[in-house]
Amino acid sequence: MGVIVYKCINCGGPLAFKADTQNWTCDYCLSEFHEQEVRSFINNEQAEAEKNTEIAHELEQEFQENAVGYSCESCGAEIVTDDTTAATFCYYCHNPTIIPRRLEGEYRPEKVIPFQINRERATELFINWCKKKPLLSKQFTATSELEKLSGIYVPFWLFHCSPFGEISGDATKVRSYTRGDTRYTETKYYRVLREGKAIFRDVPADGSRKMDDELMSVLEPYHYKDLTDFSMSYLSGYLAEKYDMDQNDVYPRVSEIMRKNMSTLLRETINGYSSVSVKRTDVKLKNVEATYVLLPVWMFTYQFKGNTYIFAMNGQTGKIAGKLPISKGRASAWFGAVSAASFAALMIGGQFIW
Repeated sequence: MGVIVYKCINCGGPLAFKADTQNWTCDYCLSEFHEQEVRSFINNEQAEAEKNTEIAHELEQEFQENAVGYSCESCGAEIVTDDTTAATFCYYCHNPTIIPRRLEGEYRPEKVIPFQINRERATELFINWCKKKPLLSKQFTATSELEKLSGIYVPFWLFHCSPFGEISGDATKVRSYTRGDTRYTETKYYRVLREGKAIFRDVPADGSRKMDDELMSVLEPYHYKDLTDFSMSYLSGYLAEKYDMDQNDVYPRVSEIMRKNMSTLLRETINGYSSVSVKRTDVKLKNVEATYVLLPVWMFTYQFKGNTYIFAMNGQTGKIAGKLPISKGRASAWFGAVSAASFAALMIGGQFIW
């Protein structure tokens, strides 16, 4: 049975019941409380303790469910991963670790594009990209920072479908001509209608909640001719994630992209008019299929003045995307140099503009 200790509401010291006053008194701050105050305080303390215990239990349960430990076969260190990590490496000896059962059954990818850019080349491309950014902090490309560059196989869904679409609207043809001393403008009005079919293949959508959808989309396109049958061997030495968003989760995002693209294709067939105003669009997506694949991405996360910046590189083509932190010192120096150069050019030309 637990021991109950009555504590002072004001200072936290022990309370003692005084028989003469029938109240509780603190010998440290000399505060005095009647029975109802003490009971109310105790009830609040117990409720808070129970709440904290419940939260701690939930966090422990979540950790037990999602965090899994593995022993490194090389050095014996404990490797802890979450429930979506399929491949990682030991942070002590860098021995690659693949977790096969994370990619079994429905989580086994059909295809993979292997990394075609190694770490050394990725670092070189990243540094060259940064050199073209004059306002970037020099610390950004420090060796210690670039060690955080990680190769990750990101889960993607590639959608294929055969859309059928219709668009209709109004169009005009305007012609101007002159007869004698009079200038005429002739406007003809038309009702336009277009319909057609198309085939869309390999429309991508990342299947990881951890990844920034916009960042992943900027890395496109991948060359899907390099897709090969999935093998665990491709994961060795890299990180890998399994999807936590299935094809139904990402379909609304992809279907919107395919509908817009189909509408654009139909709109581009309306030519020869002075103006076109589309009034109605109807696109139906048919024979929709999805293929689960892993695509290579080099990721780099950078902390700068309390903000987190995430950068990504297409591990096949080397295309880079991300928002850069601006160094105020370098920005001031750069703008100062630009201003000085502009001033010199204007003086040579005999002009000075404020």
